[in-house]
Amino acid sequence: MSRILLSLVLVLMTGTLPAAASGMREISGEIMVMERMALPEDSVILVDLSDERDQMVAASRSPTEGRQSPFGFRIEAPADKRLVLRVGLRGDDEMIWLSEPLGIAPDTGPLELGVIRALRMPRMGFAALLSCGNQLIEIGYLPEEVRLRLNEQVITMQAQPVASGELYVAADNPATSIYLKGDGAIIRIDGAELSECGLIRTGADLTQGVWNISAIDDKPTLFPSRTELVFYPDGRMTASVGCNRMIGGYRRHGGILSIGRVASTMMACPEGLDAQERSFAAVLQMVDGYRLDPAAGRLTLTAGGRSLVQARK
Repeated sequence: MSRILLSLVLVLMTGTLPAAASGMREISGEIMVMERMALPEDSVILVDLSDERDQMVAASRSPTEGRQSPFGFRIEAPADKRLVLRVGLRGDDEMIWLSEPLGIAPDTGPLELGVIRALRMPRMGFAALLSCGNQLIEIGYLPEEVRLRLNEQVITMQAQPVASGELYVAADNPATSIYLKGDGAIIRIDGAELSECGLIRTGADLTQGVWNISAIDDKPTLFPSRTELVFYPDGRMTASVGCNRMIGGYRRHGGILSIGRVASTMMACPEGLDAQERSFAAVLQMVDGYRLDPAAGRLTLTAGGRSLVQARK
């Protein structure tokens, strides 16, 4: 039977085209958590696909339901785009296990990746991507330091004086450093220089501007013009839903977003705003992703794909 005829038969039987014909393909594999411990029963499996600018194009979130590593995953992906895949697990108490970013070349056929290792992640703030030859490296910006993630290790480097650009050096190993200038980067690991590196810019991102919170858990906010949510490039977050000031930290890797414990001032709030604050603080701890619509100026924080917080510029 010809390929065209086969496609027509499938359309008549199912009403849909096969994945290759519809411009989609299936990517699958297993997530192996590289830590000997019983994982929390309410852990969530994270699968995230970003494009060449590290902007999310597809995501999957599913509960482990008490199962232990390894975990199988599969996700539908655009067949005609070069993609970046991250897979991992989110547990309680701000625990995140995450694979290193993996480049996926365009193709129409299904892709089975086998076992992908995920390691416990420290704080990395807004983690951006560096492209160094055929290697993708994450760089996380924190106050006065950066963290690089490569070859299943995280290297912390402190800022050093430099005439132009930015220089960061590992405190325990001066032969390991990164020099940033514009979109370029020079990375040295134990004195060996990596291939020429370039910073992948995301274009519009959640750190650009102040967001006014319009809804919390599908309930419109009281006085939305007095609310605000701000994500800073160094991993800090501040918020207010009309009364107290909240301060915390966050981690962003592609479309994966996790917000840490939040501290708050303790002012007495008018009726209604106190309940709104409690609801907001509760949903922040559930967030595992986000959606951004730059054209409309809208940001949605999500958990398991469900909208938790809606905000507008």
